[in-house]
Amino acid sequence: MIPRAFLSCLFALASWTSACGGDDDGGGSIDGGGGGEADGGRRDGGDGGDGGDGGDGGDGGVMTLSDEHPGDVGMGGDSDVIWFEDFEAGSIAAISARYDQVRDEGRFSLVTDTPNGSGTALAMRAGQGREAVDLFKQLPDADEWYVRWYARYEGGVRWHHSGMWVGGYNPSMRWPSPSAGRRPNGDDRFSIAVEPVYDGPSGPRFDFYNYWMRMRSWMAEPVNDNGTAYYGNGLVHRNDFTLDEDAWVCLEVHVRLNTSPSSSEGAILEIWKNDRLIQRFDGSGPRGWWIRDKFCPDDSDGSECTDYPAPATEVLDLQFRSTTALRLNAFWPQNYITADNQGTLTFDQMVVATRRIGCMR
Repeated sequence: MIPRAFLSCLFALASWTSACGGDDDGGGSIDGGGGGEADGGRRDGGDGGDGGDGGDGGDGGVMTLSDEHPGDVGMGGDSDVIWFEDFEAGSIAAISARYDQVRDEGRFSLVTDTPNGSGTALAMRAGQGREAVDLFKQLPDADEWYVRWYARYEGGVRWHHSGMWVGGYNPSMRWPSPSAGRRPNGDDRFSIAVEPVYDGPSGPRFDFYNYWMRMRSWMAEPVNDNGTAYYGNGLVHRNDFTLDEDAWVCLEVHVRLNTSPSSSEGAILEIWKNDRLIQRFDGSGPRGWWIRDKFCPDDSDGSECTDYPAPATEVLDLQFRSTTALRLNAFWPQNYITADNQGTLTFDQMVVATRRIGCMR
């Protein structure tokens, strides 16, 4: 079976060689369509409150950047903030000038429907032959990031790669180069994406769509050098991780890279939605099982996992890199649609920082 991603990439190749970020369902031959709506539970057992300290996964009473900067006022000048974007520069041209690469400003618009009810947000409209609408920023090298953003997804759209991508290149680059279909070597690149990946009874669901040296293939016997064997891996598989179409959602990712080049030691990956911890991965768990290119934690309730149950005996290997020369340095919000439809993804209040950010207060 030829993955849809491969066909999409062939179609897009003539106009944008780096556009092909893989298939929207991972390209896998085993792919459920989402299960019933459920609370899904939380591994940290609480509501998340202010989101807490990403270092321990609970709320812990730790002060977040949003607590210190209500409404995000003054956050851009905080010493713990690496990048801050509230789209208040006054024009598309002024916003675009802040980035290293911008694609299709003709499909950008500033809108006044914002998460905090004031100012402007940036709407990206993609599809029907103008597939790639995005911003890319090369940031200083780091080993740990918290990335928070607000997103609003238009309802009824068939999304492809529409969300937040962050990661790293060695050497650092001023443009994205996702190398769809190929597994990273460990010394060259990795990417961590949060976007619509699966469908469920309540509509599209978010998940990770990650590329790293320990990722798995959708093929039973992968061939890494042919450019079709590896597409982004889903890791959450929760029916409560919904898009909430036509409404603002607050998302935050925490990435800490492995400190030892020879193992996953020290690595952490976390994701929050609306200050609720959805999932945390580290060396202690959660335990789960692999179904080709999908890692299924033991609390998964998406049918792409539950239709293929197995003992939850494995811990996700978060060895992002085999050399400490590969670091976080790429920030890439994008809307990329190859289907014959158009869709608008709106971003606001995007922050990259060295500690927990939290949703606006």
